[in-house]
Amino acid sequence: PKLLSSDQANYITRRVSLQLLSSILLTRSNYSIMIKYVSSKSNLRTIMMLLRDSSAHITLEAFNVFKIFVANPNKPPEVVRILADNKIKLIKYLSGLHKEREDMDEQFRDEKILVISTLEQMVQLE
Repeated sequence: PKLLSSDQANYITRRVSLQLLSSILLTRSNYSIMIKYVSSKSNLRTIMMLLRDSSAHITLEAFNVFKIFVANPNKPPEVVRILADNKIKLIKYLSGLHKEREDMDEQFRDEKILVISTLEQMVQLE
């Protein structure tokens, strides 16, 4: 998380760290690592902060990690709580995220629709 934290890392470090993290988490042989990573509420918070970065490249890479948190069918309660508590803000933000990219990048558009749809279906825990 320190490499991704905006106050402790420069742009290149954050961008390359996010690219590497995404690549590691999406590699099938790293399934157990991915599950452990996306089960952490502090990791989720870090990625959510990076979604709001001023750099379009950082926000795109952060989205590629964020979608894994949302897609995890076995989210721990603390991750569900954070996503559900923030779902309205997340949906609004994600709806406008990289709008210009949707026409030329079908996979991005489809993944974004799926993430938003999954968030819309989330219910808050008591």
